[in-house]
Amino acid sequence: MNNFQAHATDLINSWGPNGELKDYIIRFTNNLDPNGKEGQGITWPQWHPEEPKALVLTDQTLFPLIIDNDNYRSHALDYVAELSLRHPI
Repeated sequence: MNNFQAHATDLINSWGPNGELKDYIIRFTNNLDPNGKEGQGITWPQWHPEEPKALVLTDQTLFPLIIDNDNYRSHALDYVAELSLRHPI
């Protein structure tokens, strides 16, 4: 899986014709939970540091949303945390 994400690429998925994320955004805005009733799309799990999961947009036409491990940036985040401790602002 390609883990490169450019900024604003999710705008079409959010508000475009298919708008896979539109319902998730509206539900999250209204009640801080992106999930709807059972059967209304994929269940987006709450993020936990012990088992981080993320909603991933894919190029698949039938199932454009999947849940995957949210660990592809852990080394970079650890580095930033270490750097900020060494050089506080």
